[in-house]
Parts: sequence; C-alpha cells; structure tokens
Amino acid sequence: MQREITTPCYVFEQDGEVMQAGWARKPMFAYNKSKSKATRHCERDCYFVNNGEASMYLCVENYGRHFAVKIAVADLLHGGVIHDCIIKKLNFAKTDLPESPVKGELLYTDRQIQLQITHSVDGRILKCDFIDFGGIKNLYCNLLLTELRGESLNILAPFERNRRYYYMKRFAPKFRAQGVIRVGGLEYSLKEENTFAYFDSARFCKPRVHNYQRLCCDTLIGGNRVSLNLASRVGDNRYGNENCYFINRAIRKLPQINVRGTTSREGRPFYFSDDGETLDLTFKPFTVRGEPMSAVMDKTEVIFGRLFGYIRDENGEKLAMDNAHAHLVFAEF
Repeated sequence: MQREITTPCYVFEQDGEVMQAGWARKPMFAYNKSKSKATRHCERDCYFVNNGEASMYLCVENYGRHFAVKIAVADLLHGGVIHDCIIKKLNFAKTDLPESPVKGELLYTDRQIQLQITHSVDGRILKCDFIDFGGIKNLYCNLLLTELRGESLNILAPFERNRRYYYMKRFAPKFRAQGVIRVGGLEYSLKEENTFAYFDSARFCKPRVHNYQRLCCDTLIGGNRVSLNLASRVGDNRYGNENCYFINRAIRKLPQINVRGTTSREGRPFYFSDDGETLDLTFKPFTVRGEPMSAVMDKTEVIFGRLFGYIRDENGEKLAMDNAHAHLVFAEF
C-alpha cells in the first residue's frame, strides 16, 4: 500500500529518525538536516534536456568531501555520445548543492571546468565551460529552464532496521528549455517550444552501497507531454516507490515494476511490465557500429534509446509509446 503525504512535514524527528514515509505530488518534505544523527549526508542533482535532435545529461554529486560533475551530450540524429566527468576530493570545504527549488546557486571552478547552476522562482539557469571535454573537444552550454505549473514525484523512504538512514527523491518533469549547446564544431540550438527538461534530485544517507537502475522518458505523444520514471528499490518502499508517469504534468503512481534485461549485454533490449497491465514497454538502445550509444562516467552509465509498447491512462486507454526517446541510467552509490 502506497501512502500519499498531503500535509507538509519535516524529514527528521527530534531524535534524528525519519518522521514520515511515503510519496507526495508536491515537495512536502522539509529537509531539516540539522536534526539528523547520521554522519554522512549525500546529495545528487541531475538535469536532462532533450529536443529530439540532441540530449544532454548533467549531474552534480556531493558525497561528503567528494564532489563530481558528470555530463553527456548525445547526437540523436547522427548517432554518437561525447561525455566526461570531474571528480574532486575537497579536503577543507565541501560544495553544497542548492536545497531550495526557488533560490540558491552552485558555483564550481577548476582548471578544466566552470559550472554555474542557479535556482530561481521561475526555473533554472545552467552554464558550463568544459575544456577538453571527452579528451578531444570543448563543451559550452548556456540554458534557461522555465518551470511550468504541475505536479512532481516526491518520496521519502527510511531504512527499516535503522530509521536514521533515509532516501529522499524528487522527480520534476515540468521544465521547458532554451539556449545553446556547443561541442567542438557542433552547435545545438534549443528552442522552448520543442525542448523538454526534467530535474531529478536525491538526498540520502545509506548503510550500504546500492546498484540503482532508472528508466526515464520525457516526450510529446499525440499532443500530450508524457514523462516516465521507473526505478529500482532504495530503502523501505512499503509506503511509496519511484515508479510513476505523467501526462501533461499530472502524476499517476505505479506499483512495483517487473524488469528483464542485463547490463552484461547492453545492446540488447530491456523489458518493463507490471502485473496489472498498466504498462508493457521495451527499451531498445540506439547503436553506433553495433555498439550501444552510452556514456560511462565513473560509477554512472547512461544508455540512450527508444521505447516501444504502451502505458494506460486513467481511463484504461492504451497510449502508444512507439519510437519515444528514452534513456536508462545505471549507478552505484
């Protein structure tokens, strides 16, 4: 039974244990980190931008004193992915990610990269200069993400044996994007009318390492914006999981999903279904010269491809997902 949280609440009780467990349509969980008794809080913010011709994955991670930037740019028309990552050990100070969705800024600079992520009431600004991106080219991007009204997925999951450990997640596929991405001699001009973007955020402290898998899609089908998030289990998911889809920024929760596929044969399809026949999807990776179009960045891999199959709307009608751009994310954290 999934529990929907409809009243704002703090994440932690006075004793440092997780107060609630479940999911919400809005950011209901106030992150009062100062009350936590855990010793190592981790943060991860990811952005994905897609206009049907090019996709960009940008992820920033703060694991204690370790800070990472992971970026992949995929050319969906001609095939190919360029990617790179920066991993730094910060001995004296850590780089905090913005906690508020409406204010805050991340600035990171070293000899190879200048990165700026700014949160505002209306959206986000992403700016990046990356020298020798992928070891061969320079990357420049300047993007404005405009936030639209709509719902988001918000979950809070403690760990059953010790409720001081937690996993808090937000998935918000309700942004439009405009701007430019340049990689070497290639330039992608993104226009707001045909470019979608989502924001994926996690805050957590875990007792063990997890192998994580997530299928995402954010595209236009039959005049409707359809967004999909299917993810593997982290923490105690009895009261809420990450599985859901959105139609025009309205969420519908999904139960546990059955997944068939293996990372040892990445060029092969992955299959997703549920026992109630709400969805039946096949993910097929794009291939270049027989190899899957993927980006491996430290302990994260992103595979770009297409979906085939269907999901059912609230009326039980099948919505065909054939040829919808999608991607799989595999991570160890």
